[in-house]
Amino acid sequence: MNDKHIVIGIFENELYALVAKRDIREAGIKANIFREGGNVILHMLHQAEGVKVLVPETQEKIAKEILQPRFL
Repeated sequence: MNDKHIVIGIFENELYALVAKRDIREAGIKANIFREGGNVILHMLHQAEGVKVLVPETQEKIAKEILQPRFL
């Protein structure tokens, strides 16, 4: 099944996005990181604005619950 992916959070740099992705994946949810312009971030930790973490739409509520204590 091909789930639609949605942005669960926009972070100021890749490091915060990687932490969010790790937390979400530990809960068994697939997460991806994209930066503005649609480029996939592999393992670069330099400053960039607008780093997005995406999850399947069906997992949005759970992912938000995971991220809320740490990032909100």
